[in-house]
Amino acid sequence: MSKYFTTMTHHRFIIIITIKHQQAKEKKECEEKKITAIMAVIMMAAGLSACSQSNAGLEGKSGIVKDEDSKTESDTGVVDQTPATYVQDAEYVNKDDIISTDDAATIDGISYKIDSYEHATEFGNRNKNTVAESLKDSYEGNIDENYNLSNGYSYIFVTMTYTNNTDEQVEILRNAGAFYIINDDLERLQVGDPGGIYIDNYWTEGKENEKYHYVLGAGESVKSEVGYIIQDEWMSEDSKYIYYGIKGIDSKTNDMVQKYFKLEL
Repeated sequence: MSKYFTTMTHHRFIIIITIKHQQAKEKKECEEKKITAIMAVIMMAAGLSACSQSNAGLEGKSGIVKDEDSKTESDTGVVDQTPATYVQDAEYVNKDDIISTDDAATIDGISYKIDSYEHATEFGNRNKNTVAESLKDSYEGNIDENYNLSNGYSYIFVTMTYTNNTDEQVEILRNAGAFYIINDDLERLQVGDPGGIYIDNYWTEGKENEKYHYVLGAGESVKSEVGYIIQDEWMSEDSKYIYYGIKGIDSKTNDMVQKYFKLEL
């Protein structure tokens, strides 16, 4: 009886341990399921938050290219804004201000008379020591070691006589001219770099940046050749003329005076 009781007690003890172990196992599994569920909820919430932030970042921007011509998307997928474009107002000339190369233009006592001009791609035997220092860098790939131009670029060399018709000494700019295209409706379009890229002789009595200047005494004249660069594409196919413009202020009236020499190329 004692042995039987002992055996029963032993089996009962084992059963109790087994039940508690099973309960502990089930409790652990339940907790693990709860943790898994909580993690799933957290991950879902994080996903929704990220989506919300992404949408917020695109608010006010379409992110969609509607046609091939407007494609300017960056790596972010957001379409870049097109830079602002500024259009200069049209400028027109007075027909009476267009003159022949046989005429002289007089502005505030200084007369300007074109003696000759040359349109060429070759620099020729001109003084290479009085060429703009930045010329080769500015036109790299379109100019050779002898300063000859190519690829649609060309020179216009203008030889002009400047005369001081006043009774005072006057300092002038020998590169004050600029080239223009003048349309049939008299609209003008400036072409080429103003100021020139070459002059036959420097004026050495002034500052370093005044080499294109010159001082004329009363009644004196000076003749100088100044070179400019233009592009063929600036010229209209049905036009063979280009205009060399000179302007200045009339000191008596304080009015701007402009004259345009008509050059046939």
